[in-house]
Amino acid sequence: MCKATVIFEEKLGKRREGWAVYLNQSRDFTWYSDKQIKGKIASGERINGVVVNEAGEVVMDETFTTGLLSKTGLATYTPIKEDEDSGVSKYFAVVRVLKGGKAGDRYELVSNRFKLEVVDADRLKALLSLISVGGARVDEKGRVVIHEGVSVEEATEDPKGAREGAV
Repeated sequence: MCKATVIFEEKLGKRREGWAVYLNQSRDFTWYSDKQIKGKIASGERINGVVVNEAGEVVMDETFTTGLLSKTGLATYTPIKEDEDSGVSKYFAVVRVLKGGKAGDRYELVSNRFKLEVVDADRLKALLSLISVGGARVDEKGRVVIHEGVSVEEATEDPKGAREGAV
């Protein structure tokens, strides 16, 4: 189960200051330094979107995403991968999947603008056709494939009304 998901890299000029992170359990946002991320990964925690490479550096996890952005100024986002200057300033990552329920499978997304939203499979496929979405991809048969680090839960229904997912 995913404990945290990186939503963007924070830079001051060319120097990395840290990473903006969404915490699944508290549903809150925070910032981690490279040292904090290394410590959490070394202790066995999963942080979606980044890995520690052989040189001991924190880098983007390209199996999770290729579209992670770097915030280099006030509302200025650029792709971390220097060869991908597509002009995209939005990034979404799947942080939780709610399977089943009346509305079908629902995907909880968090954005680099600190927005949390829930979408269905068609909306997620539309996003994936436009930009890289962390934690998800579409396979050759057109099905949504979720990364192993994303939390997948069965949808539940509250007796007082339709409410999906465990809080």
